[in-house]
Amino acid sequence: MSDTGYEITQLEIRVLLRRYWKKGLTIRDAADAINKIEGEKTIGKTAAGKWFKRFNEGNFDLEDRPRSGRPTVLDESDLQAALDAEPSSSTRDLEAELGVSHMTVWNHLQKLDFVHKKPRQDPHELTEAQANKRVEVCRQLLNNPLDDRFWKRIVTSDEKWLYLVNHNRDKRWVQKGQATPSVPKQDRFGKKVMLCVWWNFEGIVHFELVPNGRAINAELYCQQLERVYDKLKKKYPAPVNRKRALMQQDNAKPHTAKKTKDKFKELEGVEVLPHPAYSPDCAPSDYGLFRSLQHSLKGRRFESFEEACQEFFDSKPSEWYFDQIRKLVDRWQKVIDNDGLYFEE
Repeated sequence: MSDTGYEITQLEIRVLLRRYWKKGLTIRDAADAINKIEGEKTIGKTAAGKWFKRFNEGNFDLEDRPRSGRPTVLDESDLQAALDAEPSSSTRDLEAELGVSHMTVWNHLQKLDFVHKKPRQDPHELTEAQANKRVEVCRQLLNNPLDDRFWKRIVTSDEKWLYLVNHNRDKRWVQKGQATPSVPKQDRFGKKVMLCVWWNFEGIVHFELVPNGRAINAELYCQQLERVYDKLKKKYPAPVNRKRALMQQDNAKPHTAKKTKDKFKELEGVEVLPHPAYSPDCAPSDYGLFRSLQHSLKGRRFESFEEACQEFFDSKPSEWYFDQIRKLVDRWQKVIDNDGLYFEE
């Protein structure tokens, strides 16, 4: 009902929808415009989408299609239009919108192989320019000779918060009617450290634990790079001496600061491998090492962070580390195939 107390009729709503359709408004904008004037929930986006579909097909009849009782026949194009207009609609919403039984809606959704899935949570809302840049950088990376000699040159690095106490929040099987035991929320202010790790095709090259409260800035990162470089020269002298070691890192500020860039110029034999911005899906630590580490720590308590890290790192054979790095080629290609947008894991 509008602010004047007059209740708009369904026919008047459809007249407005036809007018907005002629003006070229989107379904969402048309519904929002009507709801703003006539009151919230006057017209849903699903219902508006159904009428826009009819107008697009050249059908300007504003009367309802004849129905008797609760029909069991559903026009699948109407169902598709309703889902296109509002993908999050529940089966009850669709039942009310389409005028058929709940079971009819459910059966058609099953027949069309629809499932009600929780949306993927992307790490960043990419702009078109950012997505295009991801494609550009990944194409550049795929121009490398993608053989084992190339993968063995890569030293990848990243940072992650670690907690001594790690609660298990997975779903659990319980007897019907029995409540699941409560699990404390992760205490963000509990005892934690920042894990900084560098690794290659054989395993961990170097890791450090930065106490809670100390920021990872360019100055600290450059000090860490010195220590990593010393270990690389001792354990992998050939790649360094031939100026063929490749440092793979993300675009966090400490990694891309001028001070850090100058430091890399001082480290003879080390190059920085390009990495697309906003791309944890192309970072071996994010999709490989840290994901597996988080699973390993779940539900466990440790006396020290060093113990937790060393136990996990030692549990992985060198083949596992090599596999994670070689997965980069598939992920670079997926970025390109998906026009720079994030892809399903």
